[in-house]
Amino acid sequence: MCGSFRGNTVTPAVAAEASLRRAWAVLLLCCWQGRAAHAQLSGSVTLVSEHVYRGASLSDGAPAPQFNLTYDGAAGWYVGAFASRYRLQGDRRSGTQYIAYAGHAQRLSSGLTLDTGVSRYGYTPGASLNYTEVYASLAVDQFNARLSYSPDYLGLNASSAYTELNGSYALGGDVSLYLHAGCLSYLSGLPQYASRHTLDGRVGVGTAWAGWRWQAAWAKAQARGNAYSSWYGGRAPNSSGTLVLSASRPF
Repeated sequence: MCGSFRGNTVTPAVAAEASLRRAWAVLLLCCWQGRAAHAQLSGSVTLVSEHVYRGASLSDGAPAPQFNLTYDGAAGWYVGAFASRYRLQGDRRSGTQYIAYAGHAQRLSSGLTLDTGVSRYGYTPGASLNYTEVYASLAVDQFNARLSYSPDYLGLNASSAYTELNGSYALGGDVSLYLHAGCLSYLSGLPQYASRHTLDGRVGVGTAWAGWRWQAAWAKAQARGNAYSSWYGGRAPNSSGTLVLSASRPF
């Protein structure tokens, strides 16, 4: 469980976590109350050569199957779930990383799209890693900037902020260029062996063929100071980067 209890007093971390859980529940309810006439269910199944997340390998360098499902309701509300196989370095057990999320997207008068919501990250086995984040992003065309905040990142008794920039650019035909840059920062508390700030990036190209979406990406991160690699054994990409191949089938 995130946070701790001391006597009958709830610590700030526990109170913040409880508030985020209530917010997630409210958003989830609002999404499912959207009128069926405006609802849309979509998803995808994906196979990746390596599950690299925020600069760390969560599959110990091995391939991983993934699943994503999203329900878009009325007036911009949505709810969804993501699941992937994961295994930390040195652990023979394979498990599941899941992300349940809910939020609301709206077009602003400036032409930007504002997206806000809450996500719950879970690991089975490995419940001690579970954590909650709230997020907000601004998007224009195929580019967006997003900020995510967690009061107890990875159950480390440390609050964090993850800032990221994402974008895509059509190169011609069905081929697109994809870009990502992120920075994980600890705002309070610093886990042992972790750096205050950790950078990661990814660049890739993708195309559609035979009903599948194919992508090849080069992921690179700081070799030291990653929360997964330093604290829980997640294997960080090597200093020269890691090639990640993926095939995704939307439905």
